[in-house]
Amino acid sequence: MGHCSDEEVARAVTLHYRTLSPKYRAAEKVAQTILDEFRRDRPMEVKYTDIMHRVRAMKIPYSGPDVADLAAQYLHEKGIKVWR
Repeated sequence: MGHCSDEEVARAVTLHYRTLSPKYRAAEKVAQTILDEFRRDRPMEVKYTDIMHRVRAMKIPYSGPDVADLAAQYLHEKGIKVWR
């Protein structure tokens, strides 16, 4: 068996708690719809206001800014530039 670093364990615990959160799963769904629309010939960036519009359009039943912030974080982790 291999050993994990403290950083790897912390990352796994964070991911575990995220996947348990309905709000995070909603944010992930919003972010994925945005990712699905990216094309290779265009810059990989999005405006925060566009994320907020998407949250409202999808009628996410949680606080819009909370979900938009989580979606922005998710997109950033995927290499997308989020303009605030």
